[in-house]
Amino acid sequence: MAPNRSQIRSKLQPHLDHIHVKLNKRVHTKYPKMPLITFTGLPCSGKTRWAEQLIEQLEHKIAAAQESSAPGHNYKIVYHSDETLGISPMAYKESATEKHARGTQLLAVKRDLSRSTFVILDSLSYIKGFRYQLFCEAKGVVTPHCVIQVMNSVDTCVAWNDASSPKKWDSDVIHQLSMRYEEPNADSRWDSPLFTVVSDYAGETLPVDQIWEALVLKRPPPPNAATLVKPTTGNDYMQDLERLTLEVVTKVVQHQQLTSAGGNVVVDALQNICVEIPTEAVSIAQLQRIRRTFVGLNRMRSIDVHRIQSVFVDYLNKSLNE
Repeated sequence: MAPNRSQIRSKLQPHLDHIHVKLNKRVHTKYPKMPLITFTGLPCSGKTRWAEQLIEQLEHKIAAAQESSAPGHNYKIVYHSDETLGISPMAYKESATEKHARGTQLLAVKRDLSRSTFVILDSLSYIKGFRYQLFCEAKGVVTPHCVIQVMNSVDTCVAWNDASSPKKWDSDVIHQLSMRYEEPNADSRWDSPLFTVVSDYAGETLPVDQIWEALVLKRPPPPNAATLVKPTTGNDYMQDLERLTLEVVTKVVQHQQLTSAGGNVVVDALQNICVEIPTEAVSIAQLQRIRRTFVGLNRMRSIDVHRIQSVFVDYLNKSLNE
């Protein structure tokens, strides 16, 4: 008599379980979790106080998980803020210095997205485009992320700033930032999951259990071709990255030596790759600074060699003309 389906399955089940365990190990090895927590809110809204509370409570969660080797038992915490990154409140007075500040923040986050690490960014993060960049970095390495919005009235933020010693922020800058602030939206994937805390509410608490659930216990979002970080291919890739970006900068410098400022510098006529030079002259130092930033941002990912100059020119054009 031939065995029935249940008998066949019972014989195969140990082998299926073994395969399932091996596949799970491969998934977790290939795509380790590296949760990113982005704080957003106005200056002096209480973000740092909430970030400190979150760190303390996450440390308790990690310690509890270590007792039973539960998920999260091997996690550590890395904290970044404007203060730790050496970013002055004065940087937010001018668009150029503010853009450089955001670049510093993004670079720090990208550097520290590593196996089993909570990366906490305690900053304004008031531009949705910047939060989207952070989301893409998290998704690119297949890690969960969340946004914590710290809410407070503008008047209270100004009052708390005035009461601090020394006073950190210019009151006019706080008001200007409140006008430019782009509220996070829980329906947008780059702002989700979104947790909100109100600083001047006496009974407010952090939803730490929900944050732990979202970042440790849930599966991270799948990557797509646009955000997936590919491992670098070694010295050859870095040499190509350095050489091809330097070629672009050299062509821009030569163009400015021969002509007045402004115009287009043709990098590749066949692919229609051109650097758009602004009307003001661009210094060699500025070009090299942009180039170094680009190389740093792409050091840990592999861009196809034939696309390096195209991607760099796009980045250069945005940096020069924003």
